[in-house]
Amino acid sequence: MKRLLFSLVIVFALSTCASAQIEYIGFSLPEDASSGTPYQLEPYFFLHYFYVDVLYFFDLLDKVDLQTKMEMFAKILNNIREDYPVELVIKFDDWDEPLRVSYRVFASEGRQIVFMTTNFDLENQETLPAYTWECYAHIYYIFGDKLVNNYYLFSEEKEEVHMTDLNDLADFYLFDEREDNDHLIEDLLLAHINAGDEPLVSRFVGYLTLTQYYMVINELEKAGKRLAEAEGLFEELREKDKENWGALLTMTKEQVEVIAQIRGALPQDEE
Repeated sequence: MKRLLFSLVIVFALSTCASAQIEYIGFSLPEDASSGTPYQLEPYFFLHYFYVDVLYFFDLLDKVDLQTKMEMFAKILNNIREDYPVELVIKFDDWDEPLRVSYRVFASEGRQIVFMTTNFDLENQETLPAYTWECYAHIYYIFGDKLVNNYYLFSEEKEEVHMTDLNDLADFYLFDEREDNDHLIEDLLLAHINAGDEPLVSRFVGYLTLTQYYMVINELEKAGKRLAEAEGLFEELREKDKENWGALLTMTKEQVEVIAQIRGALPQDEE
């Protein structure tokens, strides 16, 4: 068995806003920890799921600074592999057990999948000493350079459901595994945004989806412009809508910053 390197690389100072809740963030890594993923994955899709399925799910968006999020993301993406899991460890001061979020690549029915497991018991809302089948987990399928979760696996039935909303359809095409519908995404979103009968909040969401699309195709200047338009519309939203959609805006803003910094080369891990 490989020896593990366990590094508590991030310790929060008492003066930070997260210090009252987070004691430390660390990683359990393979001995040959690297600075480049062997799977040539498009960073944005992994980043998106990391934000939604980890940072948002565990209410970490406002508790962890952007640089730390980037280090967490890069450590994980750089070290996912088949022979040993990479694990993120977060110790909260009022949880008996640290939260453990583990990623590992497996082969399933001739296709590689990324299996994310945690020790968080969904029913009892608590961390356990070890992973069980009742714990929060996700599966992502690898298609070329793309990660796709179960929800976005293409089917004609799903496509039909999304046909009634151009933003939803574009979002489905953006995150599904098929490449033959990607060329439709931009036009669908522009039609959605420019439709005169769309509510303000729908146009706001459309700009965010368009921002995501431009991040994927590496048009970061366009991504920044669309994000700025989304921020302008956000200020006009009702307070209830701001509460409902504020987290999505925060995630998209941070993702633009992360992608802008990592595009072309992920940050190098510290020795």
